[in-house]
Amino acid sequence: MFAATIAAPNTGPTATELNAASSLDITFYLMSEWGRPTMNTNRVQLARRLGDGAQYGTIGTTTFTGGDLQMVVNPQAAAGSDQRKAYEKFTDGLSGFIVRRLVTPLTTDWAAGQKVDLFPVLFGPSMPMPSGTGEEAEAVFQVAYEVTGPPYFDKAVSA
Repeated sequence: MFAATIAAPNTGPTATELNAASSLDITFYLMSEWGRPTMNTNRVQLARRLGDGAQYGTIGTTTFTGGDLQMVVNPQAAAGSDQRKAYEKFTDGLSGFIVRRLVTPLTTDWAAGQKVDLFPVLFGPSMPMPSGTGEEAEAVFQVAYEVTGPPYFDKAVSA
C-alpha cells in the first residue's frame, strides 16, 4: 500500500487515510520480486586494551534503505485507467508512506484494528521496460525509492 499522507505515523494510520483517493493499494501491481525495505545495523568491535582479557563489541549505526519497485503497467491503456494507475502515481519526487501489512490475506480490505508497519519514502524517476519472455512477457516499470525517516512498526489502523 502507498499512502500519500499519514498525519500521525507514530500512532498509526486511519482507515480513511489508507482508503483515500491519494492512496493506492499496490498489492496486485507489484511483481513478486521487489525491493523491500531493509535494515542493516553496524556491529562495532571495540579496541582491545592492553590489560583486557577479552574483547567486546557494541551496536553502531542502523541504516534503513529502500530499493526498486517493479510494477505492472499497460503502456497502451487509457490515461487514468487501472492498468496505468500505478505508473501515473509514482512520479519523480513523490513522497509518502509504504504501508506493510504482514500475515493478512492479500484480498482482505484495509480496516481498523489491523497492525501495519509504516516507511516514510521518497521516489525517484521511473522507467517502463519489458519483463519475461514468451507467454509470461508483460510490461512493467521500475521506480527507485528510499526510506527518508524512521519507520514505525506494529501500529494499529484506527477508524
